[in-house]
Amino acid sequence: MIETFVVKNLSFYRKKVFLTTALVAALFFLMLAAFLFTQKIKRLADAPLQALQTEIIVQKDSANKSAQQIKTSGVIAPFNLTAFSKSDALAKLAQISGVTEVSTALVLWQFDLRNNRTIVGIDVHDPQIGLRKIQQWLMPRSRFFTDNNAREVIVERHFAKLFGFKRGGVYKINDADYTIVGIVDFKEQSNLANAQIFMPYGSTLALLGAKREVINQAYVSVADVSHLPAVHDDIARRFVGFSILTKDRLLKNVSSFHRLIYRFGNDFALAIATLALVLIFWVMKMHRMEFGGQTEILKFIGWPQKSIALWVIMESLLIVLLALCVGVVLALMFQWGFLSQMEIGVLPDHNFKL
Repeated sequence: MIETFVVKNLSFYRKKVFLTTALVAALFFLMLAAFLFTQKIKRLADAPLQALQTEIIVQKDSANKSAQQIKTSGVIAPFNLTAFSKSDALAKLAQISGVTEVSTALVLWQFDLRNNRTIVGIDVHDPQIGLRKIQQWLMPRSRFFTDNNAREVIVERHFAKLFGFKRGGVYKINDADYTIVGIVDFKEQSNLANAQIFMPYGSTLALLGAKREVINQAYVSVADVSHLPAVHDDIARRFVGFSILTKDRLLKNVSSFHRLIYRFGNDFALAIATLALVLIFWVMKMHRMEFGGQTEILKFIGWPQKSIALWVIMESLLIVLLALCVGVVLALMFQWGFLSQMEIGVLPDHNFKL
């Protein structure tokens, strides 16, 4: 009998019930949207390193160079990166507890009269982390390098489309022809993967004219992210004068608002949830006060106190559950319609360039 009474009473006062339900649903939506928004910001901010399956990037930023030391034509080492010994770096990283895999890269710049391009030399024997992971992002009918000294290149998809490069074609560097064996498509948005040309490590060394094996970036994968601070500190001790990049460094590239949400997002979502729950309680209390006369009438006609309490609880729960369903639907629409299209506009790090 109570269930029927509750349904009929809600139906009779449907306008007031609709207003209460709408307010509570809006508060539930606000609570869910804050959580979803925070998680989206964190996923987007983490995407660059996650895409490369890397927790730390080690590089040595260049000191100021005199004008006489800087070349502005041909293939050169970047102004902002200093080359360092590959064998020494790998030996030091191998001694650090918590480091599981390391890959390396030799980054060069190619200057010509019309365009400046970034070339990355990668070792075919390195594990597939960092930019070595391009093997997993090759487009159909593409293949990876034959060996470390092959005169082959892989070109980035947008660059290839812009300049008309195709698989099987030729890419020219210093008047030498290199066969285009593949096209890579970076599906993850990342300011760490903005090179246009990839080539085998040995061929890159030959372009630079280096007399020993050098690199200017090392990508480090850590077994357990909880050990990341300790690994970071150990690397910093062994690589004095080097830059040790983690997601905290890369986070500087996003807007202040997104950075704030990333760092304090959980507290933000918790504060919103607490406020929303308080307001829901207040709205439901106001709703019950409007129907206080009904309670008095039920007492007057002899309803037991227990039955009246059960009626109030059932009616309130029904409104809250209905509002929760509406709030979830609105949150899903927010997720699919807005968050799925959202980007945080990561900008290039001027102290970290490919």
